[in-house]
Parts: sequence; C-alpha cells; structure tokens
Amino acid sequence: MILTGSVCLTNIPREQIKKVMCKDGIERLYLNIAIVERKEKSEFGHTHFISCAPKKDERKEGVNYIIGDLKVLEPKNVVPTEEEVESAPSADADDLPF
Repeated sequence: MILTGSVCLTNIPREQIKKVMCKDGIERLYLNIAIVERKEKSEFGHTHFISCAPKKDERKEGVNYIIGDLKVLEPKNVVPTEEEVESAPSADADDLPF
C-alpha cells in the first residue's frame, strides 16, 4: 500500500524541529512524526493523517499537531480488459495513412 498526500510546513510547531549533530559532522533538522489511520474517511477521501509526535513532556494543551493528510494511492489500470480489446475498432490496411 502506498499513501500519498501533503504536509503543511507552516503548521509545524518550530519547537518540534530538532537540530541534531550527525556522526559525519553535519548538523541536520529532524521532525518526529506519526502517521495515524482515521476512523472515517474525510470528505476528500483521506484515510490517514500526519501528526508531529512530541514527547509527552513536550506536548502543549490546545496545540494542533496535525500537519497533513494522506490517502491510499489507487493505481490506474493500464492494461485493457478483455471487453475493451474486443470492442476496440479494428484497423483495416486501407485506413492506414501510409
């Protein structure tokens, strides 16, 4: 299953972005997240949401940590069905442009 969606970067609480000095000596920014399945689909078909995942002692009351929505990527069928093949117009040699 592949989830697709978007994240609203302006909704990320700045205090949740952590600076980490990595082993290679480069400082990088990280954000702990959680992907949660919704109880019901949203009106736009979203089945999951992305939330900042602050530690319990970092949580602030009244702050909305939801930063994005996701839905299951439905692959499009590119192989024609048997009915589509049978109902397709046949090409006569006389109809060819060359």
